[in-house]
Amino acid sequence: MMFPSLSRVRSMVTWPIGVHVSTVCNTLSLVSLLALSGCAGAYTPPPLTTAHPAHPEATAAPEQEPSTTLAYGPSDLPSPRPAYAMAQSGTQEARPSEAMGQHTVVGEGKVIAVVPSSNQLVVDHKDIPGFMDAMTMGYRVEPPTLLQGVTAGDEIRFTIDTQKKAIVKIDSQSAHTFVGEGTVVAVVPNTQQIVLDHGDITGFMGAMTMGFKVVSPTLLEGVNAGDQVRFTIGADAKAIIKIEKIHQ
Repeated sequence: MMFPSLSRVRSMVTWPIGVHVSTVCNTLSLVSLLALSGCAGAYTPPPLTTAHPAHPEATAAPEQEPSTTLAYGPSDLPSPRPAYAMAQSGTQEARPSEAMGQHTVVGEGKVIAVVPSSNQLVVDHKDIPGFMDAMTMGYRVEPPTLLQGVTAGDEIRFTIDTQKKAIVKIDSQSAHTFVGEGTVVAVVPNTQQIVLDHGDITGFMGAMTMGFKVVSPTLLEGVNAGDQVRFTIGADAKAIIKIEKIHQ
């Protein structure tokens, strides 16, 4: 009996195993390919519902009530007018008085300019509670005689009539003033001076006859030689800032 050689037996034994391993490898490759092809497919998102804000037929969001906290009106905008603008203008930046039963408010500030031709006073004032914030503003003065003796640089307390929209009272706050009394010796309008025979001016000078400059020529209107007057000297201005006749 003939027996196959050893190499023949080896080939008969290894051949089926080789076929089996190759088949397994091919099967795994096919499964991997199918898995990869499934993952590479395009993703389709779910359709939008009407509850989604991007849907064409989605319900519009309710309108919010307009904010009044940050609302601006004409009174909140800066005025393009110069400081000499009159306080009685309809576009005045003043706030309505909080005290409706009160027709006057009081402010304090420094005089920037006196404008007798238009009966106005320009004041750099502090906050006027219930009426206006601190600012530099021009105000109409009523009556115009209130401007007599008022000069730029004066510290004043003033009263505004909110109905008339005008300053109706002015009080000097300057501590550098001196008051004297005397007889008018001469009035010299062309040099804006007045000569007085006055008594002692406490804290300023003794009794004598002397010429004084006046801060405004309007102070000399209606004043004549022989008149008895009470006058106020502004030490800063080094001039008479107010003249009142003394009726005897």
